[in-house]
Amino acid sequence: MPTTVFVVGSLNADQLLEVPAFPAAGETVLASDVLITAGGKGGNQAVAAARAGAAVVMIGALGDDAHGVLVRGALTESGVDTGWVRTADGTHTGTAVVAVEAGGENRIIVASGANARLTRRGYGRCRGRPRGSGSP
Repeated sequence: MPTTVFVVGSLNADQLLEVPAFPAAGETVLASDVLITAGGKGGNQAVAAARAGAAVVMIGALGDDAHGVLVRGALTESGVDTGWVRTADGTHTGTAVVAVEAGGENRIIVASGANARLTRRGYGRCRGRPRGSGSP
């Protein structure tokens, strides 16, 4: 029986932009490519643990938007139990805009969105939930 890992953390839609150089104040730089993917420190840890063979339960919050659907789907596809990932009505999913220079350096701007609504309240019964049992 694999170890169960509970991950409590942020869930974001990452918007990665490839740029030749970071813009100076007031300057506009054109990105050569954009990729929107599931991310967030918590989400990335949950996927890594699942890929390593652990049973993973993610505890977090998503917005009631298309990015929330994207992130939840990516977690589920990676084998992460999202039964304790809540949908926070009336807010957006956390978003990270990641500008990556040609040399690999990056700059990140994060809007917390639903992550800011993640509290301890309502999660005390998390232990022992059956896999795939849906939202609490």
